[in-house]
Amino acid sequence: MDEKEAGNIETGTEYGTAKGLFGETDRESGEYHFRSGYTQQVYSNAHFVPLEKSASTPKYYRPAEKSGTRTGDRKKEKKNRNNAGIAAVFLLCFLFGILGGVAGALGTGYFMKANESSVPNTEEADLMEAVPEAEENAFSAEAEQSMREDTNKLSASDIYKMACEETVSISVEMVSYDRFGNQIPSTVSGSGFVISEDGYILTNYHVVEEAVLGGFHVTVTAFDGSVYIGKIAGADEDADVAVIKIEKDSEQHVTIGNSEELAVGDEIYIVGNPYGILEFSMTSGHISGLNREIATEENENALDMFQVDAAVYSGNSGGPVYNRAGEVVGIVTAKYNTSGMEGIGFALPINDVLPIVNELIDKGYVSGKASLGVSFDSRYNTVYSRYYRLPDGAFVSYVDEGSCSEKAGIRQGDILMQIGEYQIEEYSDVTTVLRHFSAGESTEIRLYRDGQILTVTLSFDEAIPASLQNTYIRENST
Repeated sequence: MDEKEAGNIETGTEYGTAKGLFGETDRESGEYHFRSGYTQQVYSNAHFVPLEKSASTPKYYRPAEKSGTRTGDRKKEKKNRNNAGIAAVFLLCFLFGILGGVAGALGTGYFMKANESSVPNTEEADLMEAVPEAEENAFSAEAEQSMREDTNKLSASDIYKMACEETVSISVEMVSYDRFGNQIPSTVSGSGFVISEDGYILTNYHVVEEAVLGGFHVTVTAFDGSVYIGKIAGADEDADVAVIKIEKDSEQHVTIGNSEELAVGDEIYIVGNPYGILEFSMTSGHISGLNREIATEENENALDMFQVDAAVYSGNSGGPVYNRAGEVVGIVTAKYNTSGMEGIGFALPINDVLPIVNELIDKGYVSGKASLGVSFDSRYNTVYSRYYRLPDGAFVSYVDEGSCSEKAGIRQGDILMQIGEYQIEEYSDVTTVLRHFSAGESTEIRLYRDGQILTVTLSFDEAIPASLQNTYIRENST
């Protein structure tokens, strides 16, 4: 195939200036930063008047007596005043007695008349009784609603008791070899939870990755100490989800909640297997953020997760996140891996995971995912491209025979610069971009080859895990 058959040629392109789909993340815009806006007030003592400037204490005095009155005259006047006072007292008592009787009679008559006029008729009495009854009904409805809401919320201890029956510890024991051929046993530990009565368990892919790739045994331990050998029913590395099957019927399995209803501030609980030795530990906290695009060391594809401030440790991966109603709303997947940064954990929303789980159980993989059928050289990056004055992109190291890429004319050594409308800066971008396409869908790909830029059109293959490819080929060839 010549260049014209492979695609259209473009010239005059500046290399190394392509803007990638996933640029440098601005952490400032993705995190909450609290600023109170509070300006400290300057307070002083309450005003007071110094002692030397205070007003002097006022002086009270009695007026002076009149002069020129004899002592004898004063005694006679005093005696006459006493006699007149006694007579006045008797007269006042007599008058008050008469007035009191009249007033009592008048008051009794007025009171009786007032009581007669204040007695309501039957209609008025019914209306008066209806008002408190309506208020009582309204209060009862409000109390009933409050009780109903409280019924949907469980205590932390109740959630833990339930979680112990639904959560399991998962370990993968593997063997590696040193340069002298000596065996080096090691164990990967994580968590999971039962999702069905027939023994299906949900966890993260990175918890059982060694079992998927190396065929090592998966050990599942229940709260009562029972140990089971698990079988990988299906796994999806891109979504970091895996399903394990054990030969045990379990009446106790989780109740799935609705992660779409999560809100920042909601209380949550996490139960898992920290460090592989502290089985069935529970931590609690709140939802700290939603819709976080998080990539991990194990999975460079950014996944949508919600953030929690509950403590998350190594070994918690794959464990459930419970809401106050005891429903599972997420899968613990990652934590902030920087010293001194605690209380920053991330979980996959359960609503995003359920469709994947169903496909993993039915088919063992997620069908319909787009694949290019090529491999890339991870050493090719922006430093390499700048040094050799080559464009940014994904360097093709191998093309699968019979793949859609081979059919479209893509070759080893090509540099993929753009897939559809999405630009590529490095090889890891390809996997993320492919999530925007489905198997069988057609698009254009811009690539660099021997100093020229070509445009080719292809229809994506379906991505099938390597562990299932032989089975898939065998089933489709019969």
